[in-house]
Amino acid sequence: MSHDSQSTKLANIAKKINERHSGYLDTLKQGYSELERDDFIWHFLLQSFSTMGRSSGWKGLIGNKDNYNRITFQALSKHDAVTREKTVKYVCRTAKVRMPDKKAQYILGCYDLVTKLGGLKATKSMLLAEPGREAKIKFLKQFPGIGPKYARNIMMDVYHEDFRDSIAIDARIKAISETLGLSFRKYEEHEKFFQDVASKAGLNGWELDRLMYNFRDDFERGITNA
Repeated sequence: MSHDSQSTKLANIAKKINERHSGYLDTLKQGYSELERDDFIWHFLLQSFSTMGRSSGWKGLIGNKDNYNRITFQALSKHDAVTREKTVKYVCRTAKVRMPDKKAQYILGCYDLVTKLGGLKATKSMLLAEPGREAKIKFLKQFPGIGPKYARNIMMDVYHEDFRDSIAIDARIKAISETLGLSFRKYEEHEKFFQDVASKAGLNGWELDRLMYNFRDDFERGITNA
């Protein structure tokens, strides 16, 4: 079956799922207010590392306030380099995130970069001043551990206007592609396919992405039963 016919089939499934969960996306869009946080960039970097490879890590790193409060930017700034490294490694292990030592190095690298850029407010201002989606993605990809998926997802989590037609390709979305019998060589090709699906379904990319992430089982059942 061609990509076009598969995208049409998936679009019809997406329409039904969106109707079934009416109002759900509107609730998620309220995340836009998080963009007002002074620590926006740091919080969402930490959130990215908490879920990277295993979404259950969020509970231990972000949801556990004792762990989270130890690795805020302000808290880490009170330590010398040696204590800061020990603290981050300890918290990542205690939080039971996937690959804790590697994530610790990402966090420490991001700390150094934010410091180099002038701090949290300055870094946030630089990011938001970047003209358009691609420039913002490029800016975010300079942070250790942040690739194409999370460079999009950070801004999608706050429903930023430049990222409302974006798809953050992750394991769940790849599973839907596999159920369709499709594979893609490049991230951009994969994203373009789902952008086309969204357009056919009367959704933007963000809306389709969030539906697929949260209702993956519904999509896979729909594909199997179509």
